[in-house]
Formats: sequence, structure tokens, C-alpha cells
Amino acid sequence: MTDHEVRLAARPETADDDPLVRTLMTRRLLGIVPGAPIPVALQLMADGVVRHLPVMDGDRCVALVGETDLLKSLVRRALTVADVCRPAPAVRPGDRRSTAAQVMAAAATDAVVVVDGDRLVGIVTATDLVRSLAAR
Repeated sequence: MTDHEVRLAARPETADDDPLVRTLMTRRLLGIVPGAPIPVALQLMADGVVRHLPVMDGDRCVALVGETDLLKSLVRRALTVADVCRPAPAVRPGDRRSTAAQVMAAAATDAVVVVDGDRLVGIVTATDLVRSLAAR
């Protein structure tokens, strides 16, 4: 590749078939701290009608907890979110939908957080990906 050539993430004719993460992500975020009790996390999910919560340490997302993690906690008798959360796989707003799907698959999870530098700006779930594909 020469200095003046540009490599595109997708061929121009397929770029619209693989939209940017920023067009899919949910921007209305509910987060929780690692030390929060499991019942608080469950109530927050129920009240906010969400299935995933970014786990925050100040302004930084340090993990992700999903409803499945919280349900498993009931069997394991876990007490706090920190006991059941998992690393938060991340993508950037300018990444493509296919990248979000690949990151989810590699992490064996159904959600990724969207970060701009260290700042959490959104979340993309498997449901968002399905909705995006269905809208084509």
C-alpha cells in the first residue's frame, strides 16, 4: 500500500450494510458500583427495563453485569455485583456493527460497552444488532 492509498473498513458499496456502532448504541445508561448488593442491581434492571449494567468506578467502566450473572448469583449466594460481574468488552463509536458482533462472539457475551477514550458513551447488545439487521 502506498502513502496515498486509503484502506477502508468496508467496500464503499457495503458500508451502509455495516453501520457504525454510534448509530446502534443505547446512550441512556444505567450503571452500578461494584459494591452494590445484588437485590439493588436486580431492582435497577427491573425499574430501568434493561438487561445489562455497566459497573462503574467513578467515571470509568470496569466491568459489566447482566441479568444472567445476577440470576446465577442467587444460586452462588453472591452478595455484591463485584462477586458476579465480568470484564466489559469494549468497542468505539466509530467501529462497525460487524466489529461489535465479533467482539461479543470472542468474549462469549451478549453486550459490549462503547467507549470514547476512557469515557463510557453507550452500550450495544445482541438485541440492538438483531434490530439493526431486521431494519435493513
